Amino acid sequence: MRVVNGEPNSLEHKLALLKKTYQQNLQTELASLCQELSKLQKCIRSQLMASAGVVNTVVDTSPRAMLEDVYRRLHKLAGSAGTFGFDAIGHQARLLEGVLKRCLEEGKAAIDLQLIDVVSSQLQSMQVELVPSLKKVSPVKAKPGKGSMAANIWLIEEDAELGQLILEQLTNFSYAVRLFSSVPAACKEINKETPDIVIVDVKTSVEHCSPLHALSCPLLFISNSDTFDARMQAAQLNAQGYFLKPLNIPQLVNRLEQLLQEYKSPPARILVVDDDQQLAAYYQLVLESAGMEVRILDKPRYIIEQLNSFRPDLLLMDVHMPDYDGPDLASVVRQYDEWSSLPIVFLSAEMDLSKQVDALSHGADDFLTKPILAAQLIASIRVRVARSRTLSALLNRDSLTGLLKHASIKSAAMNEVTRGFRQGYPVVVAMIDIDNFKSINDTYGHAVGDVVIASVATLLRQRLRQTDMIGRYGGEEFLLVMPHCCAEDGRRRLEDIREYFSRLRFNHGDQEFACTLSAGMVCSADAIHDDQDRLLVVADEALYRAKRRGRNQVCH
Repeated sequence: MRVVNGEPNSLEHKLALLKKTYQQNLQTELASLCQELSKLQKCIRSQLMASAGVVNTVVDTSPRAMLEDVYRRLHKLAGSAGTFGFDAIGHQARLLEGVLKRCLEEGKAAIDLQLIDVVSSQLQSMQVELVPSLKKVSPVKAKPGKGSMAANIWLIEEDAELGQLILEQLTNFSYAVRLFSSVPAACKEINKETPDIVIVDVKTSVEHCSPLHALSCPLLFISNSDTFDARMQAAQLNAQGYFLKPLNIPQLVNRLEQLLQEYKSPPARILVVDDDQQLAAYYQLVLESAGMEVRILDKPRYIIEQLNSFRPDLLLMDVHMPDYDGPDLASVVRQYDEWSSLPIVFLSAEMDLSKQVDALSHGADDFLTKPILAAQLIASIRVRVARSRTLSALLNRDSLTGLLKHASIKSAAMNEVTRGFRQGYPVVVAMIDIDNFKSINDTYGHAVGDVVIASVATLLRQRLRQTDMIGRYGGEEFLLVMPHCCAEDGRRRLEDIREYFSRLRFNHGDQEFACTLSAGMVCSADAIHDDQDRLLVVADEALYRAKRRGRNQVCH
């Protein structure tokens, strides 16, 4: 009897039925594994609370027994999924199986909770990959600060007049501010909305602010009290700022800007160099679960090519590899000026302290001993990347404003103008200067003058696009480069900045004052090709026309 494709008794039809049945069972198994991991997470947390002396519900099942059960089921899944065409599920199951196997072999009394969280998250992702319909979610209204450009600030202030004044000042810096009259009033909204930062005025004690500790966002306090006890209470609530009255708005905005810059920082890029692909995949899984971008290199001879293409923030490398030792590889990396300051972290089971020191002497920054907990690996990498980025910023950016230094912004301006002429798009170059700045320094002191300069920098970052380039050209003068911007749009943006800055109020003791800006601009579309090198000069000349005409204006 001849088998006909598509008929009920054909081989293809039977295989299709088997695959469909397997997919249904796979969905059930993944859901069951997710539930088992959830129970395991609760069990581990209960043990941690019990060890800390906190009474909690006792779980009869041993966490290690539960982990072994999940490991066995993943092992079975890894062997069968690919057979039925679910290669991605099988590969991921094999990876998670290896992670749990290593965790079980380490034999530690306490199971790494963060590692279990990672495995649970990956299993949920596998469910979504298996059932695409799970990806469809109801549309959610974007929250200011995360889904839009404006950061979402909650301000808790009992004094309505002061609250409105602070709100207006922060709004001038393009923050979306929501004003509450008390902590309980704000707490009622916690389940509806998550702020980016909370600012709270502490009238008596910070103890009544403890409900805000549940928010996963920075807390900043305003207070009349400058005692050690008051500051300690704020620290115990993880406050990331403590500001005294009368409130210095520019100082507050600077702290807001710092916190938001940390929040908006691009993911850390980590290059893992290890010949053990399974172990490298484990590191990748753990670090990606923490929001990092990870690339694996198992052929060390191509490390420079990978550095140039991936441009990592940190190099995570094994010490002992078949063809090349890690220390020798680190020495090669250090031969290149561009990578002379790249953080290099060694990972090895080497316990000999002298050999660890020798490895570090070849240009590495840290030595982590295997096996390592997921939380320890993540924390170590984050600290190193943060320090590296801070050092890089100190080298290339002005310490007061955080903007590009004179040489960097001038070079960026010339490069962008040249690119605009070549590709045929307009570029606006503008010079901005604080009016009568010398009198501000003479009247209120250089410390207040620095606050004014820093406020201009913050306002420029807030009111311009991410694609625009901003630098401190010198003293109280700033250089702006706005690509893909015509003269009319450039002038409108500069007028917007000038207007908003004039609304800001600065304090010096009991004195309050305001100041203004003047700006000069030129658009590359209005210049001939031979004048492209003179655009900075033309913008500077326009700035001085604005000064001569009475200041507080934009000249083109």
